[in-house]
Amino acid sequence: MAKGKKNDATGKELESIEHALSSSEAFIEKNQKKLLIGLAIVLVAVLGYLLYMNYYLAPREKQANEIIAVGQKYYAQEKYAIVLNGDSLDFEGLVPMVKKFSMTTSGNLAAAYVGFAYYKQGEYDNAIKYLDKVSTKDEVLAYTVLGTIGDAYVQKGEVEKGIEYFLKASKTSNSMVAVTYLQKAGKAYESLAQYDKALKMYESIKAEYSNQLPGFAPIDDIDKYIEKASSLTK
Repeated sequence: MAKGKKNDATGKELESIEHALSSSEAFIEKNQKKLLIGLAIVLVAVLGYLLYMNYYLAPREKQANEIIAVGQKYYAQEKYAIVLNGDSLDFEGLVPMVKKFSMTTSGNLAAAYVGFAYYKQGEYDNAIKYLDKVSTKDEVLAYTVLGTIGDAYVQKGEVEKGIEYFLKASKTSNSMVAVTYLQKAGKAYESLAQYDKALKMYESIKAEYSNQLPGFAPIDDIDKYIEKASSLTK
């Protein structure tokens, strides 16, 4: 009897499977045209992406790398006007490169160098404009960009805005850099006579980094900053 029930159950399972397969076949037959069109669209999209990456973006990336290398050379020589606007030879400058190669990694890096060059020339609005365009996962470039934007705002007299960027730049795994920007934020708060906030910056430096960076000037002098801010807070 049990064996009969088992065979009966097995038969029902097979019947269910056959029904499911039949339904699937019917669905495919009914929608075959739509499915083929969908598959074709996916294949075209994948092919288009591969063509774009290999035959458009890759050559432009190579060209952009060559241009940025020249710009970096002039930047190292502190020839900031040439970095921005080019020389009298065949280097057109990094300003036009930012737009022309915006989809490339080097185009993104060019925006950073343009921003740095404008900052060096005292053109703080332009510095902020171009540095705001930079998007990077490189930690060193990221905190350098954020810190320079902060410096530019401070130079413009927008100190509180500058502090925002100093604090963003301080969120790095590099302890020396973190201390440097926390100290900048503290000094900026002092310039606003917000000594209680300056004190918090200095105390956080001492609490978090004093044991990590012996011999580093901002750490060695931190008690002086704390004492000064504390006396002015009272």
